[in-house]
Amino acid sequence: MNQLSAMGIKFDEEIQGLLLLGSLPDSWETFRTSLSNSAPDGVISMDSAKSSVLNEEMRRKSQGSSSSDVLITGSRGRNKTRGSQNREQNRSKSRGRLKDIECYHCGMKGHTKKFCRKL
Repeated sequence: MNQLSAMGIKFDEEIQGLLLLGSLPDSWETFRTSLSNSAPDGVISMDSAKSSVLNEEMRRKSQGSSSSDVLITGSRGRNKTRGSQNREQNRSKSRGRLKDIECYHCGMKGHTKKFCRKL
């Protein structure tokens, strides 16, 4: 914008404010939207845009990190203790069921017709 001003091209205050807001990164989208919605008569001057951007920048710096920069840490992947407990519970259930199952082909307990050795 400074280069355009140096060439003699002049912009209204509203256009300068909109250019400033348009140059902000995507992480400032909610700020842009709230500022444009709260502007009186929908007109954003360069001075109001500049002061609002500086205030928001100071707020974000004092907060420590913006919501997009937050690092989420935690254990990912399998939990050995939880997984082994579930496996033991599932195994005991399936082993108990196999003892009660009776083959429809040979009549013996412990397997099904699909796994019958006499077929």
